[in-house]
Amino acid sequence: MATVQIAKLTSEELSTYHEQGYVLLHDVFPKDELEAMDREMDRIQATQEDLGRNPGWVMQLGLRSEVTQQFARDERVLTLIEDIVKPGISIFSGKLTAKSPRSDEICHWHQDDAYYNAQAPSETRMSTWIPLQDTDEENGCMWVVPGSHKGGVVAHGPYGGQCPKCMGSADLMFDDAILCPVKMGDMLLFSACLWHHSKGNRTDRVRRAFIVSYQEATVPRGNGKQYTVLRPAN
Repeated sequence: MATVQIAKLTSEELSTYHEQGYVLLHDVFPKDELEAMDREMDRIQATQEDLGRNPGWVMQLGLRSEVTQQFARDERVLTLIEDIVKPGISIFSGKLTAKSPRSDEICHWHQDDAYYNAQAPSETRMSTWIPLQDTDEENGCMWVVPGSHKGGVVAHGPYGGQCPKCMGSADLMFDDAILCPVKMGDMLLFSACLWHHSKGNRTDRVRRAFIVSYQEATVPRGNGKQYTVLRPAN
């Protein structure tokens, strides 16, 4: 398996994250590693039960196997986010989201902290979005509203779709929303307050993304047993 040098965010990448609420990083993971993870998802879905609320999803991903646990704790990722998530780093939760082939199921506009704040508030909570295939408009990549994280959490309600609560109905769209395609091997970092959503998958192949949410280690809890302090606060 190929090795990747551990790197930190550049000052420009860090500035983009704080200003826009997200930043896209290129060539973080070798493709053979992600292909192996895709096979691990096949194995988990074939051998385990109570995986998730939507077809193809796997909740509590970091608890499913040693492989997924190691990926959620990957030092490459922790070093990249250490200037965002501080003091220290803990895992809030991890999951695999999926878009089944030829599926019209969408994930409505929402903010992650509309869910996560019910467990514990955080000043720096964010997520990594790591696709196991190239993602684009055809197979349901994310849409984001740049800068929307600055206003805090807005009202959410039950509007259906893949997400139990969200900001509005399926036809909700914002004039300043932009498409955010991510290539296999790249990684999207985004704030837990960023407005985001995804549409359906118009292709014949599944679209999978590995999502791990992190927060500062001084937050005393996360989503149940998934909560793990990886780097204690100094």
